[in-house]
Amino acid sequence: MEPYTIHQEANRIFHNVLLPDARLALPLEVLAAASRTTFTTATTIARPFIPVPTKVTECSTALWALLATYANALTTHRFNLPAYQPVVVDSDAATAFTFSFLLLKLNGKPLTDPSVRPRLLRHDTTNQSHPWRRLCTNVYQTGDGRWFHLHGGLDASPSLRMLGLPTHQPDLTDDMEIIARYADHVRAVADDADWLDLECNEHWHQAGTVCLTAQEYRDSAQGRAVGGDPLYLVEESDLDILSAPVPWPEAPLQTSSPNPATKMRPLEGIKLLDLTRAIAGPTIARLAALFGATVIRVSSAPLPELTTLLYESNLGKRDVDLDLKTEEGRKALLRLIEDADVILDGYRPGALERLGFGPAFVHGLARRRGKGIVYARENCYGWKGPLAHRSGWQMISDAATGLAWEFSEFMGVEGEPIGNYLSPFFHSSPLSHPLPNSDFQTGIVGCLAIMNALDRRAKKGGNYLVSVSLNQYNSFLISLGFHEAAVRDELRKMWDDEFKSRHYDDMHRMLAIFSRELPKKAPSLFDPKHMMSMKAELGVEDEVMDFLGPPVSFDVTRLGYDVGSCEKGSCKAEWPVQGGEGV
Repeated sequence: MEPYTIHQEANRIFHNVLLPDARLALPLEVLAAASRTTFTTATTIARPFIPVPTKVTECSTALWALLATYANALTTHRFNLPAYQPVVVDSDAATAFTFSFLLLKLNGKPLTDPSVRPRLLRHDTTNQSHPWRRLCTNVYQTGDGRWFHLHGGLDASPSLRMLGLPTHQPDLTDDMEIIARYADHVRAVADDADWLDLECNEHWHQAGTVCLTAQEYRDSAQGRAVGGDPLYLVEESDLDILSAPVPWPEAPLQTSSPNPATKMRPLEGIKLLDLTRAIAGPTIARLAALFGATVIRVSSAPLPELTTLLYESNLGKRDVDLDLKTEEGRKALLRLIEDADVILDGYRPGALERLGFGPAFVHGLARRRGKGIVYARENCYGWKGPLAHRSGWQMISDAATGLAWEFSEFMGVEGEPIGNYLSPFFHSSPLSHPLPNSDFQTGIVGCLAIMNALDRRAKKGGNYLVSVSLNQYNSFLISLGFHEAAVRDELRKMWDDEFKSRHYDDMHRMLAIFSRELPKKAPSLFDPKHMMSMKAELGVEDEVMDFLGPPVSFDVTRLGYDVGSCEKGSCKAEWPVQGGEGV
């Protein structure tokens, strides 16, 4: 047998798993264009190198191949090209995409630089950077011997109040001392993991989950409810009322883009309204902007942000500050929706409905204006089943679907007493993923699903509801199988000197090791050829941002952003006029 390679497996996933999946409703043009999509092999790493048992590199590479292939099909139709373009996918860049925020630089300085970091912390309104509040998000054992993943979200205060712990401990800064206090306290106050799960989610409305194995998740009521769902769902409605196809914009909205690299992108002129915060939702919108969409992101000054990702997630977007709990803010949002093609909802499930802007209202508005809207939504658990209403994050999804246990087994995690705990209940435990992989790859899936819905609208009209979730992506990743024993051994040998993981190692601690060591083990990922640069509007005059470019390239189409990253609330609540910036 030939040695296992990233490219071989990515090609298999693309051609044998994704393209034949009838549930994705890929049109014939996409299947035809797939023959023009290839993978770079001469200059990219051949063997897996990310320290996880799952096929994250192969999956990201295959998903980028499908996204680029769909883009190729749309571009050929929109711009009357004589044939499908050759498309090349770079697996190194596709891997770097899953941690691209680590590559970001402002005037040549990384975000960790002392001159840059204070600017990030301006948005940290809940002091999320303090270890006491950060370590509220971690895996802890309950009194019955089970493991529970707490999550502080963007504001850890409610979760801390639920536990009966102080919301702030400014003088407590040592990670291990903090972890010990959490561990002792959670075991003392939570004697039943199932009750903590119920109290956390249904009473305090905070994210948290009992850590399940993959089989336990599949057997659960939620796992059974969404078990047959594909990577994304695109549902059509109102075809009888909105029966006329909605043609693609005849001319790009931005006819004088400041970025000369952009040319003939498939989503040129599409208007997308981004109502999301960290991380998968903003990534969907950012990718739509990369492929040509004009994106307005709605932020709100009082709401906290995930500071380490804010600058990257605002690439290609215009950010407006609206308080949707005021009449003025809702009126401004309504004006934006009236002229939008896509609404992207990444809020807690049901939040926009309570504000009066759920799918039923937005689709009703589309019927009144005579042109369909794509309403896209992203959540953690999926959009049916008993847990669909719950909030969640990547780490919650990893713990719920069984990935955390798989990472633990792969890493050989050792259980050991923390704090004063010496009970025989103690044993090996689930472990957080070292990368926000599920978030970023769900971003690819969401952009792909929006392309599918817009394509259908252009062909036959109608309204569309797009649904994606972290759990569905994770279920897909698990369905691809885990690395064979030889690859696992190779990865352990490559990383064992650095990763001596324990159950208390949260993503922050593991990511610090990963970001320090990866340039030594995979230097080709950090080749400047993968990077792009644009002027940023982040409060410093003539500042340039360096960021990871797209992992795919075309013969004619040039992907890129019309505008650089900007601060929260720095733009007007109006769509830019054709050829203008509207900032």
